[in-house]
Amino acid sequence: MNRTPVAEWQQLSALYELADTLEPAALGEWLVQLRVEANPLLPQLEQMLSARSQVQHNDFLVAPPRLPTPVEPRAIVWHAGSRIGPYRLVSRLGSGGMAEVWLAQRDDGAFQRQVAIKLLFRNQASDERDTFAQRFDRERDILASLDHPHIAGLHDAGVTPTGQPWLALEYVEGETLTAWCDAQRSTIEARVRLFRQVLLAVQHAHANLVIHRDLKPGNILVTSQGEVRLLDFGIAKLMESEGSTSVETELTRLAGRPMTPNYAAPEQLLGQPLTTACDVYSLGVVLYELLCGERPYELKVASAAQLEQAILELDPRAPSRRMLSEGIAKSRGATKVALRKQLGNDLDAIVLRALAKQPGQRYGSVEALGIDLDRWLDGEPVEARAPSAVYRVGKFVRRHTLSVSLGVAAVVALVGVTVVAVVMGLQAREDSARAVAARDFMLNIFQRADQEKSRGADITARDLLETGRKDVLTRLVGQPRLQAELLKGIAKIQSDMGEYVTADSTYGELSKLYLSLHQPRDAAFALADQADNSIRLSNPALATIRLDQAKEVQGRPMGDAELNARMDGVRGWIALSQGEVAIARDLLFTSRQRAMISLGEAHLETFRLGVALFKAERELRHLEKALALHKSLKQIANQVVGLNPTEPTGLDVYLVELLYKAGQFAQAMKAVEAATLQCVAQHGIDNQYCRLLSIKKWQTLQRLGFVDRALADEPRIAALSNDSTAPVIQVDAMLVQFRLRSAVPNSAGLQELRERVHAFGKSGPEVAVRPLFKAAALLTLAETALRDGEPLEAQRFIDEAGTRLASVTRPHGPGMFEAVQSVLHGVALLQRGQAGLGLVALQESQKKLREVLGAEHPLVLLFELNNAVALAQLGRIAEAQALVEANDSILRNAFGPDAPTYMKVIRLKKALTELREPTQSEGSFINKPLIRKTSVPVEFFS
Repeated sequence: MNRTPVAEWQQLSALYELADTLEPAALGEWLVQLRVEANPLLPQLEQMLSARSQVQHNDFLVAPPRLPTPVEPRAIVWHAGSRIGPYRLVSRLGSGGMAEVWLAQRDDGAFQRQVAIKLLFRNQASDERDTFAQRFDRERDILASLDHPHIAGLHDAGVTPTGQPWLALEYVEGETLTAWCDAQRSTIEARVRLFRQVLLAVQHAHANLVIHRDLKPGNILVTSQGEVRLLDFGIAKLMESEGSTSVETELTRLAGRPMTPNYAAPEQLLGQPLTTACDVYSLGVVLYELLCGERPYELKVASAAQLEQAILELDPRAPSRRMLSEGIAKSRGATKVALRKQLGNDLDAIVLRALAKQPGQRYGSVEALGIDLDRWLDGEPVEARAPSAVYRVGKFVRRHTLSVSLGVAAVVALVGVTVVAVVMGLQAREDSARAVAARDFMLNIFQRADQEKSRGADITARDLLETGRKDVLTRLVGQPRLQAELLKGIAKIQSDMGEYVTADSTYGELSKLYLSLHQPRDAAFALADQADNSIRLSNPALATIRLDQAKEVQGRPMGDAELNARMDGVRGWIALSQGEVAIARDLLFTSRQRAMISLGEAHLETFRLGVALFKAERELRHLEKALALHKSLKQIANQVVGLNPTEPTGLDVYLVELLYKAGQFAQAMKAVEAATLQCVAQHGIDNQYCRLLSIKKWQTLQRLGFVDRALADEPRIAALSNDSTAPVIQVDAMLVQFRLRSAVPNSAGLQELRERVHAFGKSGPEVAVRPLFKAAALLTLAETALRDGEPLEAQRFIDEAGTRLASVTRPHGPGMFEAVQSVLHGVALLQRGQAGLGLVALQESQKKLREVLGAEHPLVLLFELNNAVALAQLGRIAEAQALVEANDSILRNAFGPDAPTYMKVIRLKKALTELREPTQSEGSFINKPLIRKTSVPVEFFS
């Protein structure tokens, strides 16, 4: 063993990471093994585990000790080298109104970490000390509830022996937002993109009912890698759970009006109830300063009274109208003239809307502010400006400069100019009328929703969309263009939310409207979108019908590259869903090549063809090609105009599925956890991709054997299992829930869930889900019956699944389900004591599995361990051991050394070793309970 200090620390860290993932029983066995091996690092490892145990059993996030109230508090002077809990102070970083902050290093041997220790001041009067202690506790509670990559997290908390509370926060080594951007000479676009990270962090806080109340550059640090960290929730405020306002508490009144005046909203200065709008205002001030280097209010004498008066009464000048110096422009990579032009109009409007005096006149949420900034980044019209026809035409011209320039060069006659002016005037009047009608329509929907809520009804986004769809079709008769615009938006949102059943109806009405308006191109697009939605309904036959209807639309432009690319993409998805993967791959590859030539790599339809091609490469197990394509698509995603913000997340879903299907389950687990957190933070938990990622996360946990971790999310699993609006997700969730509950003895409601799964598996065409899903349900029942030691019942389910599979036309022969059916049949024979027949069945299943997955696929090798059990039951122990040894390294890499599924492999190896030379007292191998109860883990793929 290499005995250098660095090598020892690396080896110790590896041991600790492994120990950190083991269950208590397995951990004890492992430590005994290390002790037998006389591992020299064992004493240090046990010291680290002891420290970890103290942290785990410390309720610092739940109920930290309250401040004692000594008669005469002692003045304590902290210095470098002082100890606070397991930390040693290194240097003082600064102080604020109620606490001082130190850089500290953990040095108790558990692990190495630098943190920022925040210490409540002790030299306060007793009443102030109690108030600050309460605020300190609240900061701890708030930080414990927030988990976001752009929010500095809470690591630890406690109270010193002398009663001084402390928090151990993530130490962020960086510069303030404005200083970092100036030092980097960041362009306006780069500053806006960085500011979007701030918005995501604040949006996460608001989603957890937390208002920050002190947003300013000093509380927003940027690391050397360009990552934002939001700090200091010391005066943050919790919102009421049923609304967005936050009334003043006794704690707030005792503390005065905590804020930084330069960045405070008018309602903060007035002591009025606070909403998330106060954070929107503060973000507006930060953005203002970030863009033009000045704060909004120009004061000759910066007194507190004048500042407060300005915030309450004066309207700030737009950033582009401030005195922009050459230094400010240079730090933004521009000249004064160029900078003023960049800031003018759109960014001015966005900032001034965020700075509106009345909360109701600002953006309704931080997310809405972010969406408008995204529109500016994409060159689209922003909501902060009035949507005049001239403005929209101007935006169109800037996005299509070359095309418009060529067109203008051809329009030289005065008559042509006059015609254009007349048409634009008419179009403007029509647009204006439609805008007013759309506004009134939306107001009516929300007013009705408010009335329903006042009666006690629980109004959801789904309800609003359905109400809107019905109203469009009934209340707006006679305004077909407005109907079409609104239905197009509603259909898109329904599909994005996973409301595929209702989206199908909406797309159908939309295509009829476009046909009645004699807009064949739009009608063909609507039908293609409806076909795509039918695929998501797991109904490729219906998708084929819709796509054929799109192609048959009379008058559609036959040479339209964008429309043709869209239809090619849907055709590829249909082939994929029908299992014709090789055909789909060739079709999609050719279509994408054509689209790249005619539309460009960054065009929306080219991108979507690339996504479909990625899925085809994944299904064909072209791992390297798929990974390379995924990388290129992620790189180009931010350049694709019109791309739904959720579509890059869809790529993350496909990456997780790629790793999962390749059998790289440990890697898939890391990818799905990161992707799920990011998806929920960006799009909300009910986004369709977030739901898909959640399903895959639970499936991966189940595959790895981490049942308890997956069951921690059971309320969410149950909710998706009962949601009939997305049938495929519902079935996946139901099967995951059943598999997880079956792994827990005496699980409540298991019999009811078993009956539900069986009813689904036996259902006929009235349940419009692919028969393979129903076969999967029956095979799941068979597996759980085998786990319960009921081979006869398991065989009944296996036979039912066989009947279901026999009725399915499989153009490429038997697939994964047939192979799994054969595996389970073999295991059922083993459990019935027919080891010879069982081995034959299992060997036959291996042939099928290799044809479907390949000889070296981890699942093939995992299922092959059943052959080892059969060999052992036949007394062929040496052959069984050789088989397990041959598969061991691949399984360890695929599952990870700490996965409970891999632990079964270790237990099997140990059992075979013990059985190599059985004693007379042990009896024959077939009677040994460990082998008799060996479980056969099975996973199904659709």
